[in-house]
Amino acid sequence: MSENNNKVTSPPDQTDGLQHAGRRQFLKTLATGSAVAGVAAVTASQAIAAASPDTDQQPATEEQNGYRETDHIRTFYDTLR
Repeated sequence: MSENNNKVTSPPDQTDGLQHAGRRQFLKTLATGSAVAGVAAVTASQAIAAASPDTDQQPATEEQNGYRETDHIRTFYDTLR
């Protein structure tokens, strides 16, 4: 009998190399993301410090702060009754 020499063979298993490459890419991405997050945290803290009000400013008067009942508000309250 004749033997079939036309067998299809699969290429050598290369999934092991792909797993290592994927793991390396993940670790690179993780390191890069951590560095970017650190820079963003430092930048944000500096921006918050720069935006905080100065202590030299005068405190606001009572007229400027708090609740003010204007004509518009009174009209709204009247519609609720």
